[in-house]
Amino acid sequence: MINLLNIMRALADPTRLRIVFLVRRLELSVGELVQILDQSQPRVSRHIRILDEAGLLERRKEGSWVFLRPSGLLTDGSLASLLAEADVSQAKAFQRDLLRLDEVRNARTAMAAHYFAAHADEWDSLRSLHIADSEVEARLAQVLHSAPLGRVLDVGTGTGRIVELFAADASRLVAIDSSPEMLRLARAKIANLSPEIASKVDIKLGDFNMLPVGNGEFDTVIFHQVLHYAQHPEAVIAEAIRTLAPGGRLVIVDFAAHDLEELRTVHAHARLGFSDEFMKKAFTNHGLQMVHQTALEAGALVVKVWMGEKISAQQPRPTNNINPKNNLRIVA
Repeated sequence: MINLLNIMRALADPTRLRIVFLVRRLELSVGELVQILDQSQPRVSRHIRILDEAGLLERRKEGSWVFLRPSGLLTDGSLASLLAEADVSQAKAFQRDLLRLDEVRNARTAMAAHYFAAHADEWDSLRSLHIADSEVEARLAQVLHSAPLGRVLDVGTGTGRIVELFAADASRLVAIDSSPEMLRLARAKIANLSPEIASKVDIKLGDFNMLPVGNGEFDTVIFHQVLHYAQHPEAVIAEAIRTLAPGGRLVIVDFAAHDLEELRTVHAHARLGFSDEFMKKAFTNHGLQMVHQTALEAGALVVKVWMGEKISAQQPRPTNNINPKNNLRIVA
């Protein structure tokens, strides 16, 4: 049962109401909120604590950063509807907040874009510093070849390595990336494929938050070391699932949750890996049954391979989302 009095007290302060409207638009760090609100960190932290105690915010700690997102009270139900209908466009303070929120978005985008532009030619070698690519690719191939690939969507193709590995076995392969520099490298690799294989590949500039493809268009969707760049990874997963045909498979290769802060500051990672619990919840919430998960351990980082299968409208939602036969753990 919600404490209505605490909620109303929390929302009665203008600054806290501004924070609520901001985090409903974008998950923000405490430092970013300080920047947007132009207030001291102790004062902003006090407002955050009151909203947290009222159950209106959720905190997510990653290394030395704390990110804030709206709780279920702000995203579902009557309170969410009330906030969605509120017209705050004429409030001068909120107009300034929105401009500064755009500055935060632009700063994040610029940091990632600068990294990709500076390291486009080195991307394959940088991946090898985290874990041996050969081990990951062998496991990914084994998981994918458990069924026909059919129509494949490679999200965040980078230099086109997934195209090299799987285009021959796909009936069609669409490779998407938001970086023109990366797509130029991917196209260079495709040029080395046979004409028969290359004719099946389509390269597109696009954002994983809004994929430039239709609903139910693919049998296999692959994220290879891409999801950790997403500000809202569950929304990105939901968008990928939209593109899957019934019975289609989503395969995500990424790091297990870790605390190597330098991957955020040096390599522009938005998320420091993912837990099995996060991935299972994200899959289940959007109509996927978890059918495989593997851990590949090497050095300070663990690479995970998760695969989910899209549940058709006729299938009941499973109660157990792990297929024991496929729940394989490999230690390198």
